[in-house]
Amino acid sequence: MELAQNRGKKKKDKKPLYILAGFLMFFGVFIYLITRPSDQSKALKELETSFNKKDVEMVWYKYKADLYQDEEFLFETRKKLSGLNLSEEEIKECRGWLPIAPTSINLIIIPDLSRRIIDTLNNPNQISNDIFVLETVWKAFVDFSKLKQDSKDKLIIDVTDIDQAKGQFGEVANNLQFDLSNHKGKSNRLFFTANKDKQFETSITEMYNLAKEKPLGADYRFYLRRYLINHLKKPTLFDNYINKVIIITDGYLEAEGRPADTKIYGFERPLHQAVSIGNTLEVITSKGLNIPKVDIDLSNSEILVCEVNERKAGKGFDFEILKAYWEDWFKRMNVKKVNFIQREQANQLTAKRVTEFITK
Repeated sequence: MELAQNRGKKKKDKKPLYILAGFLMFFGVFIYLITRPSDQSKALKELETSFNKKDVEMVWYKYKADLYQDEEFLFETRKKLSGLNLSEEEIKECRGWLPIAPTSINLIIIPDLSRRIIDTLNNPNQISNDIFVLETVWKAFVDFSKLKQDSKDKLIIDVTDIDQAKGQFGEVANNLQFDLSNHKGKSNRLFFTANKDKQFETSITEMYNLAKEKPLGADYRFYLRRYLINHLKKPTLFDNYINKVIIITDGYLEAEGRPADTKIYGFERPLHQAVSIGNTLEVITSKGLNIPKVDIDLSNSEILVCEVNERKAGKGFDFEILKAYWEDWFKRMNVKKVNFIQREQANQLTAKRVTEFITK
């Protein structure tokens, strides 16, 4: 009996040791859990030792399931790739497997300030129509961008003619560039002030007042080659851009002092027949009348040509002919989407289509 009592006493003496051992084990597991490397830290460490695009891609897919929405991992992945001096084609491949970067709109407006704006026979009230379109563009751009933050949306209104771009025209053009890329860390609402509205309105009016005094031919071929190419934005690893180009013109490409690019006069009979049959582009191509292609990549650009208005001499055929010329021209430069709209009887129809083009 005494032996049994001694055994029970020994068990009681060891109970605190069991409790302590259990506590130490639990504490050890706890310390391990809070100090073991996280998936994020392991992924970032593996990125540091990645030396080429394939290495980075392997790290991305290895941790993608757990870290797809981890901003630091995504940023460091983009940063690592950007430091590898990749070619444009390689960057395009990387953008294919990375999440889509934030998208900004790059809006470029090129009004035709040629004699069309004072041609009251064919284009009555053209200046007021143009200004209405431009005001619609401004309002749509503001509505599209104002609720964002840290976007890189941009609006520029430019002129096609190098002589118009000089002097006073150049000064006006400087006031018609609105770039939010430097407006960081605050709501875009703070960018779009009443002063910005006034700046836009005043500059547009001044631009058309100057153009009335010195209208010149709208050389869009020259503009695309010399100027547009510098205004387009390419997607990067950190930013996605969509270029949206709005051309405000009657549709007749007739630069000052040289033959028209949209050749109609002298070819009226075959072209009018083609419109009736429905093979306008085929006839244009067979006669070698296509507008010469410009060496520019427009694959990340959408184009809207608006205020197209055939002349009295067009006899109801020129719109279809002009449409064939422009659409063919842009498609040969790989434009993503082309919209070609005529001058509407009601301005609100134009406003609706312009707004949809910008916001969708």
